[in-house]
Amino acid sequence: MKKILSVTFLTLIITVSGCKKLLDQPPKSQLGSDKFWKSADDAKAGVAGIYDGVQDMFNSQFIYWGDGRSDNLTFHPTYNDGLPLAINVLTPNTNGADWTLLYTTISRANFAIKYIPTISVIDAATSNDLQAQALGIRAYSYFWLIRLWGNVPLWTVPYEDLSTDPYKGVTPAADIMKNEILPDLLKAYDLSDKTASVVWNVNSGGIAAMLMDVYMYNHDYTNALLWCDKLLALKRYSLEPTATWKNIFTSPTNSKEDIWSLNWDFTVDGGNKTSQEIGAGDTNSDFAIDPALWTYFTTTPADIRGAQSIDFKVNNHDKIWKYYAPNLDKNGNQIYPNSPQANLLFPLYRLADIYLLRAEALNRTGDLANALIYLNMVHTRAGLPAYLAGDFASADDMLYGNPVNGNGILRERQLELFCEAKRWFDLQRNGIIVSTMDPLIKIRQTLKGFPPTGFGDVRKIFWPIDQDVLNANTKLTQNPPY
Repeated sequence: MKKILSVTFLTLIITVSGCKKLLDQPPKSQLGSDKFWKSADDAKAGVAGIYDGVQDMFNSQFIYWGDGRSDNLTFHPTYNDGLPLAINVLTPNTNGADWTLLYTTISRANFAIKYIPTISVIDAATSNDLQAQALGIRAYSYFWLIRLWGNVPLWTVPYEDLSTDPYKGVTPAADIMKNEILPDLLKAYDLSDKTASVVWNVNSGGIAAMLMDVYMYNHDYTNALLWCDKLLALKRYSLEPTATWKNIFTSPTNSKEDIWSLNWDFTVDGGNKTSQEIGAGDTNSDFAIDPALWTYFTTTPADIRGAQSIDFKVNNHDKIWKYYAPNLDKNGNQIYPNSPQANLLFPLYRLADIYLLRAEALNRTGDLANALIYLNMVHTRAGLPAYLAGDFASADDMLYGNPVNGNGILRERQLELFCEAKRWFDLQRNGIIVSTMDPLIKIRQTLKGFPPTGFGDVRKIFWPIDQDVLNANTKLTQNPPY
């Protein structure tokens, strides 16, 4: 049913001139709004189309945007698809530089946000909750955009009239945060149905999780903790037990840890292209696990996450089986689905993520005792002995890691949230991208025969803008130094 509704809405927003012509702005509706947005079914179809957009956003870019440039992954030993990310030589033609799918999702949300309130034959509770989901996903899309590209074009209304200018220049990221992302999320939470808990939908828990994430990015730890409190007050989430940890990724509807997960069913949605980047049966992966992380997991068998996230039997170190249920052949080797038959159920927010963000916020506000409690909730669930207060000599030790006595909060996030599109943003939020990645990139460049220039330029934290986007919109200029 979701896919049928999505197709209905997709038909609504096909552009006259084609998707690639507009790229960074919402497409024109062929079916006028006076003929659509008339019933509850229309509203549900519109919101289903927004979720279809989220699926498309993360069909191939989930790993590229979140882990591909980090110290979680490196280049494949024999294939070079992930090499530009691993050695930080992005160009306007690099896979991942195109933001079109994010704006397509924003476009669909803009239509829903404008027109759902005008539908008179829908009950108020349903209308409010559908609006909340549209607002939440629009804010979520812009949150990704500003973290990846910095200043970007801002569209908050549907593009419905071909006589209006279809192109915009960029709006400062700080203004988008202040005037778009936060107001959308706050309004979305107010409108949301606090009893709804479908894990595939942006319910009140997902919106509260987003608000905590956004406030952490802004270094507003007081509000981050406030929204964490509101999330926990919903009393419907708990950590998955150690013995069934893999349920988080293979059966989200059966795990109380998942807050918002991506729903991908290949029989409805086709194969998920991310499987080609992390481990599919019919192709090599784009990336391999970084050697330091591989060494940690293979030499720390007590940590249950390694053996359930990485296939230790594959010599190229390129099979990540975190998102696949065990399916072993007679020799005990994992059988991976071919990419056209891959179901990948990414957790976009889950409780362990929230607990570790809470530990980070408490650490930043000087409450090390409670920060340690939340750090240990995740650490001990992984099968490891609890950290002691004496393991960390300072708040910085607890956050960034004490190499002698303990790894700290950010290291725990790296291990727990491996390949969940969190690591790059953890480094970014804490201002340690260059210090973490520069020495590592120099090693990778040397291994591949490049001059060891390292990270090169702090401005390269942001992605270049795709060349096709620039060609289409003359009001844009390329992100420096690209």
